[in-house]
Amino acid sequence: MEVDLNGIASAWLSQLSHSLDQKNAASCASLFHPNGWLRDLLVFTWNLRTLNGHGQILDYLSSNMESTTISELKITQDAYFKPSPGDIPGSVSSGFTFSTPIANGKGLFTLTRSNSEPEVWKAFTLLVSLDSLKGHEPIGAEQGVYHGNSLCWSEVREQRARIIEANPHVLIVGAGQNGLQVAARFKQMGIPTLVIDKNGRIGDQWRKRYPSLTLHTTKQHHTMLFQPYPETWPRYTPRDKVADWLEQYAVSQDLVVWMKSQPIPVPSYDKDKKEWAVTIDRDGQILTINPKHIVLATGTLGGPYTPVIEGHDLFQGQILHSDSYAGGPQFSGKRVVVIGTGNSGADIALDLHVRGAHSVTLLQRSATCVQSSKTIVEMLDHVWSPDVPTEVADYRSAGTPFNLIKQILRERKDYIWEKDKDLLEGLIKAGMDVNLGPDGSGILPLVAERGGGYWMDVGCGECVISGKIKVKSGVGIQKFTQGGLLLDDDTVLEADIIIFATGFINIQSVMRGIFGDAIDQAGLAGGMDEEGEMNGAYRPTGHPGLWYAPGDFQASRFGSRLLAIQLQAIQLGYMKQDIQA
Repeated sequence: MEVDLNGIASAWLSQLSHSLDQKNAASCASLFHPNGWLRDLLVFTWNLRTLNGHGQILDYLSSNMESTTISELKITQDAYFKPSPGDIPGSVSSGFTFSTPIANGKGLFTLTRSNSEPEVWKAFTLLVSLDSLKGHEPIGAEQGVYHGNSLCWSEVREQRARIIEANPHVLIVGAGQNGLQVAARFKQMGIPTLVIDKNGRIGDQWRKRYPSLTLHTTKQHHTMLFQPYPETWPRYTPRDKVADWLEQYAVSQDLVVWMKSQPIPVPSYDKDKKEWAVTIDRDGQILTINPKHIVLATGTLGGPYTPVIEGHDLFQGQILHSDSYAGGPQFSGKRVVVIGTGNSGADIALDLHVRGAHSVTLLQRSATCVQSSKTIVEMLDHVWSPDVPTEVADYRSAGTPFNLIKQILRERKDYIWEKDKDLLEGLIKAGMDVNLGPDGSGILPLVAERGGGYWMDVGCGECVISGKIKVKSGVGIQKFTQGGLLLDDDTVLEADIIIFATGFINIQSVMRGIFGDAIDQAGLAGGMDEEGEMNGAYRPTGHPGLWYAPGDFQASRFGSRLLAIQLQAIQLGYMKQDIQA
């Protein structure tokens, strides 16, 4: 029997519309399965929230529904969000649009049949989000003709840049992919924005990483906002191509960026004026600006972390952190120990072997979550496939809450293990301690939760299994010796070169040195809260006018719109600036 997808989706949305119109929280909650999920991005509160189960959903709606008016709910009929079979067998998914007194909104739901009443469809997931504020929608593409052709583009750009530089509404610290994407979004939303970065050139934070670095996700996942890569672009983007793309992206998107520039400690915030006083060292020129908001887009990784080990001065070889690794050719013929078995450690070990190191040994400090790049890409391609527009894929991804993704991956851990069985069992046989993460959900959750502790294999695993790269696992380091490392089992690892691939301190430690107590007041940046939303990311922090834009390419592509809407809402008086996260 053919299922009437449009009829099922329309009937459920009609019930939701009626419950919202009546402001009946209990009625709304009853439209969900007992284990259903509601993700709210700025609709019921000026925050990003995820609720799971009738109890949480009912409590949340009861607290916030009275102050929220949602109307004009309409099923979407475009090719990507019209009522369609969902990913869950027997489910129906659909997008919809809605209106509030101040905003345009959209949503996405997945329905399955009720276990107790098979003829009744209930929501397993519902995503609602603000898309724009009325009268403040994205600007779109310009005509390219200025003042009847009396002004050329270079004059227009220079004039606009001067205005922004004199009085930016927002200061973004960091001109990496996140800072630039947020700036591009803000430009489209009419928010005057200045970006500053301490490096000499846009993209230098990538150029300074190890030369063999290639992004481990596909170009569909790490494409840039408004500006997808050319069709001829490599499936996996090399380091230098990322750097060069960022540099030309700033030009293409007409962003105002100051390089060789950084804030001088300590910027001050005036709570009465609701603005910052920020003194900037712009390549030796000292300037003060007064933005309403500061967005920290410096990532979640601060300076390199190197553990303190006795005897550092005894070692007669070279010690460096992976952050300073400039490629393998200089270490040809050398005995190298790489401490740490995350992505960087594995990639560097492989590069050293390929470049002719005499020997390469990985020293594993703790269990490592390992999956093949092929397996991860297959998962990501299910959402970010080449034939789906990036904005569509991002919104579909947002419709599945993070904690639900973890739950699904945990339930599939045996299948996932089987996919990489030869790799995992081979590494175990070679002496490594490997797993699929603390709870069996694999690499993808660890990327968001920890930003480390995982190894997405692109070839190093095969070299470990074959014995071309050695592994020493399950022992700690006692101290350095003249010729290497003395381990806890009293064996010695001889080495000419020791590379610490031991990660980085949290960026908050670095930012605290610039912004002082404001960083402590702002709270955590990165990692996930108990609801599965990223701490402090694209949402209110504990400090007014101070925002974080962490995460990967996708996080800033999607989160930048939400952040722009909040800044507009504050400017328009819809949202209180001192709201706590």
